[in-house]
Amino acid sequence: MTVTKARLESFSDGVFAFAITVLVLGVQVPELKTGSDSELRTALLRALSQLIPYVTSFATIGIIWLNHHAMFHSVERVEHTTLTLNLLLLLVVAFTPYPTAVLSRYGALPSGAFFYGSVLTLLGITYTLLWLHIVRRRLTSVHADVLDARRKFRRNMAGAIIYPAASLLALRLPRVSVLIYFLMAAFYFIPK
Repeated sequence: MTVTKARLESFSDGVFAFAITVLVLGVQVPELKTGSDSELRTALLRALSQLIPYVTSFATIGIIWLNHHAMFHSVERVEHTTLTLNLLLLLVVAFTPYPTAVLSRYGALPSGAFFYGSVLTLLGITYTLLWLHIVRRRLTSVHADVLDARRKFRRNMAGAIIYPAASLLALRLPRVSVLIYFLMAAFYFIPK
């Protein structure tokens, strides 16, 4: 039994939708002692730091979903390796809400920022492996031109280099690494 491209895309869309929805569960509702409006306002302002990992992860998963959709648009056939690499990517996508919640809850502590960056690194690696497989096996209906493939490869490799570097930086300068993660999401959000 073979899995069709449409089935792979439908399953993938479901995992992306699940992961992006679960992200919001990591954003904690503030606990109030008195229940006054001024206390709530202060608590909400303090909680803004929780939104940085949420927005970063939402954007990152959303960008991967957009690129996944574009990548599979021209795919004609799906091989077993394609399915396996796609599942590996989805494994990391579905796990992303957990390190996002850790970073949101504990702020930019070195271990949390390192853990979060490590998962972003795995996202970049698994996406790039899937993309390389599709390009090398020529599974697409139209052969992309060489210059376009090289440009996409360099863009994909940016994350594969910057995310691990920022993860290591997190052990000394966690706030700087969190800023780098956010900037990488902004970088990938800019159209190619």
